Amino acid sequence: MWLNVAAYATWLVVATPTIAKIATGAFGGWPAGVWTMAFAGFGVALRVSLGRESALRDCSRRFVVGALASQAVAGVMMIALSRDPTMAATLVIVAAEAAAAFSPAVTWAWVAVQSGVLAVLWVAQFDTGIGALALAGSFAGFQAFAIAAMSLARSERAAREELARAVAELAATQALLAENSRTAERLRIARDLHDTLGHHLTALSLQLDVASRLTPDPAAEHVHEAHAITKLLLSDVRDVVSRMRETSRIDLVQMMRTLAAGTRALQVHLDVPDVLPIEETAQARALLQCVQEIITNAARHGGARNLWIRIEARPDGIDLHARDDGRGATEVRWGHGLTGMRERFTELSGRIDVTPGPGRGFEVHGFIPRPEAATS
Repeated sequence: MWLNVAAYATWLVVATPTIAKIATGAFGGWPAGVWTMAFAGFGVALRVSLGRESALRDCSRRFVVGALASQAVAGVMMIALSRDPTMAATLVIVAAEAAAAFSPAVTWAWVAVQSGVLAVLWVAQFDTGIGALALAGSFAGFQAFAIAAMSLARSERAAREELARAVAELAATQALLAENSRTAERLRIARDLHDTLGHHLTALSLQLDVASRLTPDPAAEHVHEAHAITKLLLSDVRDVVSRMRETSRIDLVQMMRTLAAGTRALQVHLDVPDVLPIEETAQARALLQCVQEIITNAARHGGARNLWIRIEARPDGIDLHARDDGRGATEVRWGHGLTGMRERFTELSGRIDVTPGPGRGFEVHGFIPRPEAATS
């Protein structure tokens, strides 16, 4: 944000002397008119480039080159018409934008061309060629400093985004481990209740039923009452066991929302039901890690601004579909991340399908069958 403010401020400040000359009549005629149009054109191109968040990174290469070339041409025209060397600061702005949009090699080539144009222009305008070359060299240094500042800002932003993703992934993983521990303990207690107390109550109920048939009438009523209480207690134990098993499902939805909220550079649109009926720890871990990998790839490699993830609980299993609006790819490269996703789903008798699309994002479709469906 502060870099954008600095760019606008530089554009306005360096133009102030020429604007004052136009206002006082010291600079007029058609050169003043053309200079004014170049000044306005530079501002419009700068607004288009910086007006939207990460516009240069999101748009096509043709758009990027056009926006920066328009600013460079407008800057050179202002320098040539006003004969004011300080107007070359506008090309420093263009150099910083190029550093945010292009690779280092392309950026330095762009700066070399701008510096060469300045050198030729000033050698033609001024009598001393050495002074003109020295002035062009100084502004080449300013452009190099702008590139270094922009590169530092980009690396810091990438580090912050990476840290935010890592924190979100760590929080989700910790929540999964904690839920796994709680789930295992609840299931152990439920099994113990069913296998010990439940069996003993069943045996006691059978014994009381036999006793009620053999006991004389005066005591039979009390035996029948004890039998009824035992059956009621057995029913309560079974209800408790059922509830404990139902509450042992892992809360994947909240973990995925934590992951989605931890990405600043990427808007994750998560479409999931309020409850995902997943009781198997392996399935929960595979699905969560898959979502982590999809978010990381879309933000880090795909250059996407939006990611849509839909998870649907079907009778035969869990269906996952994700797509982003990044740059896509011409072919699928099965790196460690995608390979790990495919291996985890394959181990659970599931599948992962990846569809690349150059210029139209990346698409992932996965499916994990239910344990009973996978073994049948």
